[in-house]
Amino acid sequence: MTKKTNISRRDFLGTMTTATVAGATMTMWAPKEARAAGKMNLAFVPKALNNPVFEVTRWGAEDRIAELDGDISFRWVGPTTTDAAAQAQILDDLVIQGVNGICLSCNDPDALIPAINRAVMEGVTVITWDADSPSSKRATNVSIDQEAAGAEAGKIIAQLAPKGKLAILTGTPGALNLEQRVAGFRSVVDQHADIEVIATDPCNDDVQRAVEIVEQRINATPDLASYFFVGMWPFFADLKTMPQLKAFVDRGGKCVSLDALEGALNAVDQGYCNSLVGYSWWGFGRTAVDVLVAKIRDGVDPADPMFTELFIVDESNIAEYMTKQAETGGRF
Repeated sequence: MTKKTNISRRDFLGTMTTATVAGATMTMWAPKEARAAGKMNLAFVPKALNNPVFEVTRWGAEDRIAELDGDISFRWVGPTTTDAAAQAQILDDLVIQGVNGICLSCNDPDALIPAINRAVMEGVTVITWDADSPSSKRATNVSIDQEAAGAEAGKIIAQLAPKGKLAILTGTPGALNLEQRVAGFRSVVDQHADIEVIATDPCNDDVQRAVEIVEQRINATPDLASYFFVGMWPFFADLKTMPQLKAFVDRGGKCVSLDALEGALNAVDQGYCNSLVGYSWWGFGRTAVDVLVAKIRDGVDPADPMFTELFIVDESNIAEYMTKQAETGGRF
């Protein structure tokens, strides 16, 4: 059994362009021979390019690379929408192009195993962030304890709304990190006989679809007591496009979400959400770069997995986090 390594928030943030399927590259690499040429070529592959949550990890990676000595190039390349087969093809292409290290957020933990293992067999260091593929040959997962995060959200819901109907909004079915969050959440709320889970709706990591689901679910369930967002997809949209959610919270409904990026902070500040379970997406990028560089350059094997701390945002500390967001632009 691997030992979980928990990292303090400070250490996580201080530890140890771009390409898209439909876009242009910052740096073009020669084929495989580039791996032996001295330059370090790193690539990050998010679940999809249409999910802005991953952009903050990109900032963290780019910021960290700018601080490091050495010739390090960086690419950001992913499928347009959540598609495991497209991710697998991207990994194969990156190997051919001479990448040294890949950081991947997996759409499907099992479907990505062959592509990850092929890359590792070719001498590429592969790690995952957020969504893992634990049965693959990846070196580590830079993330949070997903089940613990879900359980924390469950505790908050159970305290705020100890009885009544509960709806869950999730992302892409089969994504390991989301399944783990839901499992952790259900491990708590299922212990409360007066809480009735009426639906778990997938939005496939699509922001507009998430907004539509939330508005329709609330409109169709006038006696809904609470709502859990497994990720903050609706809060990437203009909050004013969710009048039903605002009315729901105004009349005493409780909403809890994972993630505490700008849109989610605004949701708490403006009364669209009661509480957030947050963690550092920016820190993911910084830590992942350090892990890849240490492994590729110095042969340092990382701890597996590498978990950062969670933090809670609610009405008691939202002003503090709004100030932090304004001062850093989300780099915290």
